[in-house]
Amino acid sequence: MVEQQQLSPKAPITAISWTGGKDCNLCLLMAWRNPEFNVQYLLTFRPENKPFRAHPIPFMEAQAAAIGLELIYVIIPAGTSDYKKAYVDGIQKIKEQYGIIAIATGDMDLVGTMQRNWIERCCEEVGGMRTFIPLWKKEREECLKLLLSEGFEIIFSCVKSPFFDGSWINRTLNEDALAEMMIMTQRDLTNKEIEHGMKPLDLCGERGECHTMCIDGPLYRRKVVLQVNTEPDKEILQEGTKWKGNIHNTDILWTISLNST
Repeated sequence: MVEQQQLSPKAPITAISWTGGKDCNLCLLMAWRNPEFNVQYLLTFRPENKPFRAHPIPFMEAQAAAIGLELIYVIIPAGTSDYKKAYVDGIQKIKEQYGIIAIATGDMDLVGTMQRNWIERCCEEVGGMRTFIPLWKKEREECLKLLLSEGFEIIFSCVKSPFFDGSWINRTLNEDALAEMMIMTQRDLTNKEIEHGMKPLDLCGERGECHTMCIDGPLYRRKVVLQVNTEPDKEILQEGTKWKGNIHNTDILWTISLNST
């Protein structure tokens, strides 16, 4: 039986910023066990008319059904240039429509060239919103071991060179995988890789080196079962990615391929 929330009388209606990966699942568990947050929704910020290859929408919808929480979307319109305004407007809308006044996120570190947590900044602009960021600056190995000890079942859904290859797609994140990743964190980068913008592996993939999806865990009423193709999708980037700041650049990425038939 899934554990029940024990709530304080004035716990605000809370949404978990959701991609379906390991970090937001751990954030959900921490918010669920915190009496100061009444968790009622999963919230995905979704670009208009674009797929989430690393975190497929059908996968997230299956997770929501297995957990028993409604998955809601903030659609970021195509052609958006002012992303902050789009997020702020979206948060304002869900605040009015659903009564959400707290957003919890599994963010662990700054991304790209950002100076502050993105969700925190956007919620401040909306006003009257709280944020909960329980994993912020946490030790990476500690978080991964906590996920495993809590019984989460996690698979890799997107990986990038030079640390990973296609064999990691749909592989389970377990003690063996963690041990291999620990060794990867000690790998020295070549001068060419450094010039290209590659960085040492963050054990939790916070620079985008890898992404995951959860198929079972403490708050799941049933295991998520989807048909996954044997071969992952592979994309070779002729000139590589050109991200700036705290993001890992790559030449090749592999993503999970769902069987839609």
